[in-house]
Amino acid sequence: MRWNRRGWRCIGAAAVTAATVIVWCGCGDDARLAGRKIRSVTVRGVTVYGVTLDQQASPEQVAFALLRAIRDDVSAKNGEDREAALDKEFDLCAADAIQNKNHTSLPRDEFIHDVVYHWAPTVSHYAWNFETEWEKAAARFVRKDLKPVKEAKTEATECEIAMQLADPSGDPKASVVMLVWLAQDNGYWRVTHLGFDPTRRTLER
Repeated sequence: MRWNRRGWRCIGAAAVTAATVIVWCGCGDDARLAGRKIRSVTVRGVTVYGVTLDQQASPEQVAFALLRAIRDDVSAKNGEDREAALDKEFDLCAADAIQNKNHTSLPRDEFIHDVVYHWAPTVSHYAWNFETEWEKAAARFVRKDLKPVKEAKTEATECEIAMQLADPSGDPKASVVMLVWLAQDNGYWRVTHLGFDPTRRTLER
């Protein structure tokens, strides 16, 4: 499976940050993860925001649900609401695909936690611009299938969803293009990582 190097820099940074905190605290995993709910994620069919995300669900549907969950995460009024949003984010992550890229000493659940836990902070500045209605989100998504170079005739098992986002300042020159990367994980489209395209600020259809 081919992975986008740019996107995985975020994962590497998260792992390095986690390791740094361990050293700084000198207290091991308990201090670093104190108060956090560590989930053991199993990729399975789920229904989120009224959308059934089973093996027939499209990458666009999964991306929509994930971004809406992140929006709820960022705008949560209390810890309970935030945990509920995080539950959805973890339900929509490509847990096994993410773990396959775990080159740290972290156990599976902790590594996946560190990756997914940093999704909302990464894009929080633009979360207000995430759609809460499927039809509006679908109209803004631009999908690109990523096929293995040596197996160009096979069906794509990875893709990226691009969406242009406005800056809260209202400055049209401050827009960005966000990318959500997804992979087939046990037959389900699920999210591996997300970030921004540094080469462009708008989408040209």
